[in-house]
Order: sequence, then C-alpha cells, then structure tokens
Amino acid sequence: MNNSTVVVVVANYKYLRKYFNNFISQLRVNGKYSGEVLIITSYFTPTFLIPKIGNDSNVKVVRFKNINFSTKTIKSLKNLNTGLQPNRYKTKKFQWNKVHLFDIFLKKWDFVFYLDLNMQIHHDINSILNLKPKNALFARSDSYPENKRTLSSQFDTEHKIYEKLSNKFDLNTTNYFQTGILYFDTKIVNPATKKEIIELVDKYPLSITNEQGIMNIYFKFHLGIYEELPLKIENKTSYFYWLLENEEVIITKQNRIQYK
Repeated sequence: MNNSTVVVVVANYKYLRKYFNNFISQLRVNGKYSGEVLIITSYFTPTFLIPKIGNDSNVKVVRFKNINFSTKTIKSLKNLNTGLQPNRYKTKKFQWNKVHLFDIFLKKWDFVFYLDLNMQIHHDINSILNLKPKNALFARSDSYPENKRTLSSQFDTEHKIYEKLSNKFDLNTTNYFQTGILYFDTKIVNPATKKEIIELVDKYPLSITNEQGIMNIYFKFHLGIYEELPLKIENKTSYFYWLLENEEVIITKQNRIQYK
C-alpha cells in the first residue's frame, strides 16, 4: 500500500458497545473518512454482538493478549498515590493495550491515526490525515492552553523511584502530549518497540495515567520523535477538549461548550 493510512481504536467490549456505533457514524459522515478502520481488542471480545462492526466491510478487528507486567510492577501500579483521582490501573487497566498500536502488525499501513473511541468528530478529518508525520509521532499537548501542567503530573511524585526518574528525564517540561489522539509513521515501529515500552514500565512503575506518562518518556525522550499536532488546520482547530464558541473544532473530547 502506498502512503496508506488506517484509523485505529483500542477498546474492550464495554467501550465498543457504548461508543462504537456513534464513533463510526461520526467518522464516516462528519469526518468524511471512507478508508480502513482497525479495532484493537482482546481475544475474548464478542465483536459479533455489535452489528456495525460486521456491516462495514472496511472495519477490521485484530486481537492481542492483554498487556501485562511483572508481579512487582503490578503491585506498584495498584498502590500508586493518585491523590483525589481513582487509580487508573484498577479502573481503566485496558488502556495499557494502547501499547499494541506499536505492534509490527500495523506496519501493513504507512500511517496510523489513533483516536480514543469516545472522541467526538465534528468535521472532515482528511485535512489532518493529509499532514503525514514523516518519521514522527504527532499528538496534542496535554497542558494546552495554559501550558502550566508539567510532565511530573503524570507520575506518583511520592514514589520511592520518582527521584531516579526525574534525574534522568526532564519532568518539569510542559511540552508533553496526551494519548487521546496519536498520528504516526509506522517507520518508527520495529520488532522491539512494544518490548521496550513494557520494559520502561517495569523499570519505572509509577505512571498514574497508565500509558500516557510512560509513552511520553519513550517517544519524547528515548526516541525524540514527538511533534505537536498543529492546532490550526485549514482555519479549523484540530483538537480541543471542549467545543468552542464561534470556532470550528474538528475533534473534541466533549460534545458541548465548556461550562463557565
């Protein structure tokens, strides 16, 4: 396939049942995307119970084992100090399966555009897909628009190895990304990629945002290939958490204007 792109989601049955029908409708109609869609899920997800998966010939399913870690790492992740927030390893463990985005299976395509399944698509996404992140990973800033939150916010700062992590990597940077949207060139993926990410988790088991903290360490610092997805594309905002008054936003997390 020449310059082929695939839109990918990662979800278990609970999320597919709740969000997939709306997602695929918005993607095809609002997003004007008619290409291939790949669902990454586990071996035991009953996708046949969701008719829109089987009724769209351009929707494919690939199944992987759930990402898992050593007993020591799991114990650490389960006991992180997450402040007033729930422990995501306990409540959203399936998020770790985003690591499968970097499996060599996805090298069947030249570019992967990943979206959280509960994202809201309001306008044509082809203007984003036309950007082509050559040898790079595009994502949106997690600290935008205030740019005050630092990468340290993604980790348990009271963990016994936090100092070791912060001495090796600049956790005071505000230039880090969220993993709700990832757009990357599959040339960045090699047979060792998944293994290296998992080894980083085992070495530094203190990410309170599941894969988000550790993917920043890997792609921003280890590989140095993270680039900010442009905020403005063809006079539209590429992504914002909320809808904005008097402004067209292509993709949002929420389907409403922020309450003030």
